[in-house]
Amino acid sequence: MSTGAVGIDLGTTFSAIAHVNHHGVPEILPNAEGDRITPSVILFEDDEVIIGNYAKQAAVVYPEQVVEFVKRHMGSTDFRFTYRGKNYSPEELSSFILAKLKHDAELRLGHRVEQAVITVPAYFNDVQRRATLRAGEMAGLQVLKLINEPTAAAFAYGLSNMDKQVRTMVFDLGGGTFDVTVVDIANQRVDVRATDGDHLLGGKDWDDMLIQHVAGAFKAKHGIDPLSDLASYHDLRQKCVSGKISLTRRPKVNIFHDFESKVLRAAVTRQDFEQLTAHLLGRCEKLTRAVLREAQLQPSDIDVVLLAGGSTRMPMVRTMLTEIFGKEPSTEINPDEAIALGAALTAAVESSRLAGEESPIDMRTSDVTSHSLGMVVYRDTALYNSKIIKRNTRIPADQTRDDYATTHDGQTTMDLWLVQGEEQDPLKASVLGHFEFYGIPARPAGQSTLSVTYRYNANGIVEVEAMDLASGQVLPHRLAGGQTSLEDLAHNRAPMQVALIMDCSGSMYGQNIAEAKKAAHSFAARTLATPNRQLAVIAFPGGVKAPPTSDLTKVQRAIDELTPIGSTPMSDGLYDARNLIRPKAGVQRVFLILTDGHPDDPDGTTSEIHRLRTSGARVITVGVGSLVQQDFLRSLASRPADYHFCGESLELEGTFINLATQLAGE
Repeated sequence: MSTGAVGIDLGTTFSAIAHVNHHGVPEILPNAEGDRITPSVILFEDDEVIIGNYAKQAAVVYPEQVVEFVKRHMGSTDFRFTYRGKNYSPEELSSFILAKLKHDAELRLGHRVEQAVITVPAYFNDVQRRATLRAGEMAGLQVLKLINEPTAAAFAYGLSNMDKQVRTMVFDLGGGTFDVTVVDIANQRVDVRATDGDHLLGGKDWDDMLIQHVAGAFKAKHGIDPLSDLASYHDLRQKCVSGKISLTRRPKVNIFHDFESKVLRAAVTRQDFEQLTAHLLGRCEKLTRAVLREAQLQPSDIDVVLLAGGSTRMPMVRTMLTEIFGKEPSTEINPDEAIALGAALTAAVESSRLAGEESPIDMRTSDVTSHSLGMVVYRDTALYNSKIIKRNTRIPADQTRDDYATTHDGQTTMDLWLVQGEEQDPLKASVLGHFEFYGIPARPAGQSTLSVTYRYNANGIVEVEAMDLASGQVLPHRLAGGQTSLEDLAHNRAPMQVALIMDCSGSMYGQNIAEAKKAAHSFAARTLATPNRQLAVIAFPGGVKAPPTSDLTKVQRAIDELTPIGSTPMSDGLYDARNLIRPKAGVQRVFLILTDGHPDDPDGTTSEIHRLRTSGARVITVGVGSLVQQDFLRSLASRPADYHFCGESLELEGTFINLATQLAGE
């Protein structure tokens, strides 16, 4: 049996590490200080990074050098901790905690630890799970698997109850996160039926309520806020956390705090504390009842309520659970250690499988998705979350749709927005990314049919794959470039570049060019009044008068400079415009052509239009006067509604104003 794999409970407030010994029994590995759990607190001291109790105690003395509760920020790009001018991401900070656990385990075991199973809250999304994987890799670990914390706790419980058939509710309330999960244990299997939770609800929130209560009393008595000073805040936090723990055993505690030579003794009863935090307990109860409904169960259907996470020691939690289920929760496993022990069992199974050895543990687990996976679609001019894989589907899971088709000639790429969440409005869900599949063979519009497979792997991480059905080729994909957000799309703020391609042939001389300029000015003013719009001006003949810009003054100056000369080299104008405004992911391109005649080079013009349309650009044509070849101009437009004819130049301004209004809504 492989002995190098460990299980790690990477917690918000405390972390633990365990392994399966040579008897096949999981056991906690104490840290170098002899403690079975390690505070998830990091102290930067000179060139050292210190993890654990010393860091926790140092928070009062060196508050600017200490960071904690990192897990709540996992996957966030907005959170950074700065020390000596260097920024540290949540993944980097978490990797320091993991490296400490790894190092101390190696001291205990006497050999290198290279493989690990790391636990995550069941309600962690794809971004948070990927960040946890990166943290493990940065700590020098091969992460064999991510396992949901409630599933790990149920695994630890199931090992000692293999001969029973038990339906379990795992109530996991840790320092920073909360999960509640229904698990069936039978026939050497641990099968998750349903899960729900809140990754921003945990013991820290109970601490914060007590801190605010005591700080408010201090301010009322002395007129100063003890939370205004960082060192005072950390000092008060430690005292309130100690007070909360004491209230699990005693009906009343006194919390003393001194700040700026002022002293307060705050007497807090258990009843006071429970009233202060009743809304937090209410959130737990609401989610507990919700997951029962999701599993289509009644409280009486649950055989055992299993506790995980140190915050379940609060009497209010156990009382609530007893009232819901009509039985007291199980105390068979230490709630601080259950998750790490289950992770160790999973690590033993996974490492043996990887090594081709027989598993030392005759049990298997299956998990479910904690979030629905969907794609963003347009419906009735609004964005919707179209769910592909629903929440609480057993993983690994995949779903394939084969109803995707290209929409324009020669299309070689396809965009896809993925989201996680239950809301119909994708802006209220977690955006996983804007993906671009490329390498689609160039064919006429609608003749390339694609199948897209959406997948949750065993780690609960999302994978997506597309195939060209005609060739059987799996298409490569990448995160789409550009700065377009889903919110931009929802509020019609998606970037758009518009090329205004103006006929400046001799026939436009006089009143015609004057009316064309007037119409162009109105169009420019209305178009650039919409956010994320750029306008370019190209003359044929005459070339580029203004590159793409959102500066109305520059565009107006370019329009004023338009002068009728020569013939009608429309293909040259289109060539200039195509090279000026190239395809960019997430950016709409519109080419608006105004002419009062017909091009010198019809074949060249048609060829340029084909290049634009096959690259996904929209072509709008506007013809003025009796000399326009309407059928030809109509054939250049992307669709019939994109061709406009004005019998006289006087109608131009109204047409251009309508076009600008239309584009503003896209």
